[in-house]
Amino acid sequence: MRLLIQSSRRFFRRHPGQLVLALAGMAAGVAVMTGVALMRDVLIDSLDGAAEALAGRDSVRVTAPGGPLDEDLFRELALRQGSPPLTPVLRQRVTVGERRFELLGIDPFSGGGRGLMPPDLLARLLASPGAAAANASTLERLGIAAGEKLTVPLGERTLELELVGPLPAGQELDDRLLMDIAALQAAAGRQGELSWIDAPAGASGWLREHLPGSLELGSAAQRRDAAARLTEGMRANLSAMGLISLAVGLFVIFSVLSFLLVQRRRSIAMLRAVGVTSGRITALLLIETAVLAGLGALIGLVLGTLLAESLIGLVRVPVAELYGLLAPAGVQPSFGLYAFVWLTAVGTALVSVAGLLGEARRIPPGRILRLPPPEPGRRFAGVIVALLLLGTSVAVVLASRSLPIAFAALFLALGGFALLAPELGVRALSALRRIAPASLPGRALALLLAGQKRIRPALAALSLALALATGLAMMVLGFRAAVDDWIDRLLRADSYVTAIQGGLEAATVERVAALPGIAETSSARRVTVADGRQLIAYDLPPRAWAGFEWLAGDGPAAFEAFRSGEVVVISEPLARRDGLDVGDEVRLETPAGERRLPVAAVYRDYASERGSIAIHAPLYRRLYDDPRRDSLGLYYSGEAIDEETLADRLHAIDPDLQLTSRESVRETTLAVFDRTFRISWALAALVAVIALIALISALLAMGLERRRDYATLRALGLTRGRLHALVVCQTAGLALAAALVAVPLSIAIHLGLSLVIQPRAFGWSLPLSWPLAPPTLMLPLALLCGLLAGLYPAWRIGRRDPAPELKAE
Repeated sequence: MRLLIQSSRRFFRRHPGQLVLALAGMAAGVAVMTGVALMRDVLIDSLDGAAEALAGRDSVRVTAPGGPLDEDLFRELALRQGSPPLTPVLRQRVTVGERRFELLGIDPFSGGGRGLMPPDLLARLLASPGAAAANASTLERLGIAAGEKLTVPLGERTLELELVGPLPAGQELDDRLLMDIAALQAAAGRQGELSWIDAPAGASGWLREHLPGSLELGSAAQRRDAAARLTEGMRANLSAMGLISLAVGLFVIFSVLSFLLVQRRRSIAMLRAVGVTSGRITALLLIETAVLAGLGALIGLVLGTLLAESLIGLVRVPVAELYGLLAPAGVQPSFGLYAFVWLTAVGTALVSVAGLLGEARRIPPGRILRLPPPEPGRRFAGVIVALLLLGTSVAVVLASRSLPIAFAALFLALGGFALLAPELGVRALSALRRIAPASLPGRALALLLAGQKRIRPALAALSLALALATGLAMMVLGFRAAVDDWIDRLLRADSYVTAIQGGLEAATVERVAALPGIAETSSARRVTVADGRQLIAYDLPPRAWAGFEWLAGDGPAAFEAFRSGEVVVISEPLARRDGLDVGDEVRLETPAGERRLPVAAVYRDYASERGSIAIHAPLYRRLYDDPRRDSLGLYYSGEAIDEETLADRLHAIDPDLQLTSRESVRETTLAVFDRTFRISWALAALVAVIALIALISALLAMGLERRRDYATLRALGLTRGRLHALVVCQTAGLALAAALVAVPLSIAIHLGLSLVIQPRAFGWSLPLSWPLAPPTLMLPLALLCGLLAGLYPAWRIGRRDPAPELKAE
């Protein structure tokens, strides 16, 4: 065995390009899988980093549903007998440039604030009311050194902060600036407010005994579970992309190892001739596969970490915009994750080469045989298995409404597609060849079909990658059109008023409604109640009610019952998640006790995957004693209104009031949507690049296997340039055939994502649409990629001297 291993080592020393190609194929698939796994974990880990830094990983938190805490509560609790260490916190979200940060106001002498920073840093923080402390990575991202000034926009005002630091804290305080709580309250105009109070985990019993019933006490585990539920859909999508990339990467591994087997068929035959058994050959190839896969996977782990670091911003921005969560600015590698990915990659690589091992065992001693085309029986069996997988996937989807089951069904379907794609691709190549069989492209495709066993893995990988990218694009564009229609239908007011800080008080609402030119107003107040559900208190005129799209129940008829406070209406995601329907009752925990109200209708909503309960605003104010609103919709009377004048009048009522036009709200909503799917586009492009590696390796393998054919053509007068054109025609034909196969596959992926995955991951349904741009653009782009991918194999094949290849074997 030692001699065999030395032979293998000599081979790779003589052919370093093949070693690089094999490692690159493995590393590419593992890199995407690792990067996705790390970004997926970011959505849960350290989302509660501020609490972890201030009060420990297992802290408990006191909050008020729907609003801030009164600072007097902290004083009362702190002065009670047996009071545990309490950490008051005020959070203010800000944006500097395109980056989102949090200003955290803390009491450096209470609870977890004590000992958080060294005495010299604490002295500098307290010496200036505009001082803010940051850790080293935050200072680096801001591009500011400690001691320099930072201008932070805060609505109509700006804060001039003097940065001190760096804090000794780690990643849990990334993109968070610590201030003295009194200084932040004064700067933000939030005197007397707290966002929450943190305490050690052991204080939960004491707090439950002394807290008013209207407040909530949550553990760190509950907060992490809430973050996991919030981001479940996004994490599921990332996981799917990671697994698909690994599946495409396996085709790359198969293609590369097949290529290596072709190159070494002569040496394997010679080894068999000198007495090496087929078992030892199999063992050698298994060792080689394990070593190549192991080294490639290690490289992929490193590249995947770098990939996650570079793409993390594409995840952090939508998480902040959609869920209000500040994820860490960097990934957190873990040995467990790396070990799982590495073992998965090596194990699947060994499984994927089982067919190649049988091929190697069939090489006769001392002779080199060209592999025969796939046997019809085997091809027929593959089609039967593919149809069984597709049928099973449909049955599984119909049998269960679980998201993990839906993903399992998706991968069963992808497995079926992967088995069907080579057969369909070969048929597409045959059809293309028949267009002009005597031409150079026709002859090139004939040679390609003669070595079809080598091109089948590349056809499967490229077809799946193109289908994934195209199906994803069709889903995203259809989803975007649905969101555009929804927001256009929902926005009935002429403009909207919000407050920079906090909500709108009742007196402010009355003064705004009395402004000249305002015919009527609508209002909304969004709060999260004790059981974690979102409650929206609406005060709507009839024309605002007409903006809802009703999916169940008689929405227009329910208007009067809704305004009388007799019923509620719920969003589609809540109805799906909790299994609610028209006529069912929802239970509301209020300070005065439990209240049950029947569901009158279900409406379409893409604003929150958690779902929401819509209740009439006067009833909400009676039940929860909360008179504030989050936003006002203004409906203009007949005369024209100058919005600059209106903005000035609003500013005179309250400098914190902001006026936003209906079109601005629509554009902002669609911009958030576009940013949410940037990560999906980036990963789909990476998967396509991985598939191109499979295409190149397949062409190189076929070039080696059919080198005598190419040499014969050269001897018959085919010029080197024409040979280059022939090889490029082959890669272009492969890419075009894969694209043709990808069109129906992409439609199936679009249907699966839109009708199965989206409703189960996010809770909303999508009106089915058929965007034609993705498949229309995919065909010429695939052809262009095929032309470019053929340049290197054409150069490699064309530079060989034909004379040695014509010698008898």
